[in-house]
Amino acid sequence: MILDKRMRVFLAAAEAGSFSRAGRQLSLSQSVVSFHVHALEEELGVRLFRREGRTISLTSEGELLFREGRKLAQAVRELEERFAAQSEVIAQRIYLAGDALTCAFTLPWTLAGFRESHPDVLFNYQHLDESVLLDKLVRGELDVALVGHPVKHRKLATEACFQDEIVLVAALEAAQDLLTLEELRGLPLLWATNDRGLELLLSRGLTDAGLAAKNLNVFMEVENLAILKTFVRAGVGVAFLPRLAVADELGFGLLKEVDVEGLRLERTNYIVYRKEKEPREVVRSFLDFVRGSDWQELASGRGPKRRK
Repeated sequence: MILDKRMRVFLAAAEAGSFSRAGRQLSLSQSVVSFHVHALEEELGVRLFRREGRTISLTSEGELLFREGRKLAQAVRELEERFAAQSEVIAQRIYLAGDALTCAFTLPWTLAGFRESHPDVLFNYQHLDESVLLDKLVRGELDVALVGHPVKHRKLATEACFQDEIVLVAALEAAQDLLTLEELRGLPLLWATNDRGLELLLSRGLTDAGLAAKNLNVFMEVENLAILKTFVRAGVGVAFLPRLAVADELGFGLLKEVDVEGLRLERTNYIVYRKEKEPREVVRSFLDFVRGSDWQELASGRGPKRRK
């Protein structure tokens, strides 16, 4: 990429408000994020962040660099697109993002299947909060995003992509086979906080079933999926998660699915892209591939199959 890696890491950290969160988005360790930010500070001779324990905030110099850096990132993206017709490397790169837990378990199969017919394609993927994700799509820094609920924006197109079921999981030795809503109310619940679509679905679905989300015993809010599943396995509490996100644990008997009387939760996931700009050929091919995939096969761990 034309944009310096230190600058890309800085922009991600500034947008995320956390080195660790930026690291997860960029698939880098927190120490690597800190290294790149420190190197940029050394070169510029200024402090870009105030570090207060685990929290960070931009200094005045950092705010200036962030504001101008975003403009630079957009200009670089536009420049790359102008050269895409002449550059095979740029032409075959797709910028993706997702805000849903399910994306972590559908995208690997999707990308693997797509690369069978497009082996030269390069992907750049980030897991982003919804507000950041939509902003990047509108600014042209992303080609496609996968989200867990429909998006309404005059500049963005949203298409239903696939459905996943939300299930209640618990530690194997402590779980009942069936709970009533009243029994669910009394259980310690672990709440996933990094998937806006899941939170909206749970709030609406539980309320419709007769149990308002505010009446749940939310024992702990957890951002990291792996840590959340470990807490459930240890018997700390139960959690509502996409079936695809716990398919391995259920299959190997590490967690147990618990039915809740009168409650069935399903959500539709969506692909989102810009309306007003004709996507590059490789992006059009990827969108067509996603539209033509049978996502029911994902539940069995065999990856998406093409619809006949």
